[in-house]
Amino acid sequence: MSRLSQRLRNPLRAGLKSPVPERARPRAQQDAHFKRAQKKSARRRSHIAAPGDGRAPAWPATALRRIFKPASRLALLIALLAVAFTFSGCVSNAPQVRQVEFGRSIFSDGQRRAGVQFQDGAQAIAVTGGTLWLFGDTFIGPPQITQITGMVGTTIAFLPATKTNLPPELRYFTDQNGVAANPLALFDDEPAATNRMWPLGGITVGGRVYLYYSMIEKTAGPGPWNFRSAGGGLAVADKPLQQFSRLRPGGRWKFPIEPIQVLHEGGHVYLFELSGEPRGLILGRVRASQIEDPAAYEFFMGGGWSRDRGDAKIILREAYGQVSVIRHPGGRGWLMVTSSDFFHAREIELRQSGKLEGPWSAPVRIAVPDMPGKTTQLIYGTFFHPELTGPGSRRLVLTFCRMLKGEWELTNPEWVTLTLAP
Repeated sequence: MSRLSQRLRNPLRAGLKSPVPERARPRAQQDAHFKRAQKKSARRRSHIAAPGDGRAPAWPATALRRIFKPASRLALLIALLAVAFTFSGCVSNAPQVRQVEFGRSIFSDGQRRAGVQFQDGAQAIAVTGGTLWLFGDTFIGPPQITQITGMVGTTIAFLPATKTNLPPELRYFTDQNGVAANPLALFDDEPAATNRMWPLGGITVGGRVYLYYSMIEKTAGPGPWNFRSAGGGLAVADKPLQQFSRLRPGGRWKFPIEPIQVLHEGGHVYLFELSGEPRGLILGRVRASQIEDPAAYEFFMGGGWSRDRGDAKIILREAYGQVSVIRHPGGRGWLMVTSSDFFHAREIELRQSGKLEGPWSAPVRIAVPDMPGKTTQLIYGTFFHPELTGPGSRRLVLTFCRMLKGEWELTNPEWVTLTLAP
């Protein structure tokens, strides 16, 4: 292995997985877990079987009759409904998907001009004149050949509002040589040998662009899993394609939440975090006018809001990888898409709810086909892109990333379109 390969091996394995709490396993344990999960998934029956995914349909009525005596079925149904209403409120119905069409990689001339070879992420946030696309670990090399010469922890690209074709015509933030560059800079007391940043969610408030990020630190453990999250921070820029300034209120860069999805609703900014403690999806909020004040953030605690993060309650337990939330185009609340879990490693999960805090519906599971000649180990980094469709359109465009089996099997985000039933 070359010196470059040795230097990039750890960032590669760190960057092509779901968030830090979900990937702190040694490689051998991870592979063994995948095998066990795939065997278990093959035996279990699915809530919703996607066409051609090889899994059995939902339990037939004859099977239920063998399990429950007729006299007990009504009592069981009443009990289950009582539990659902007591602990979750009125459970939302799952969204109805009429059609699924998988596209291809989003790689195009924009990446080629900026020297981008491979990258993951691809969340987009609304900014003045279009959207700002956010990418994680980005591998750089000459545009004429597939040769990796370096890696950047965070890159960003602008998509004008008038450009809705696929693949997207992205324009990258670059250095003086025209190569994709990092808009987030380390402070002097943060050594580049052990620290880098990954982008989270972002939002535009008062004409300024705010970008949340995770600080990633290399640890002393054996590779390639020798890293951890040191916390989340917030950076700001006056224009989308420029260097961001990391905020340091009171001399500290850490903010109380690491949100993968950020929404501006009314006078508040709402933030979704896949939390390690408590484990699951939590919801925070802050008044838009106080977004730069870490002490102003509140957390949903079930019946209200608290500024004590320790009071936060899980709004969705079965959330993994990344989360993306948009308004339902039919005006029926909200849609959420999440990445795979180990038992459904090659699926996209779609839910809906009348309220941001839930309850969220059972998932519609969409099986992702393999790439020709490749084996997909995990689907992650799934995000909505409403900027690529018209307002109120039942056609949704999403991007997702895949982790392939094998060393140095790198990919770029891909797109898929979903059409919702009326």
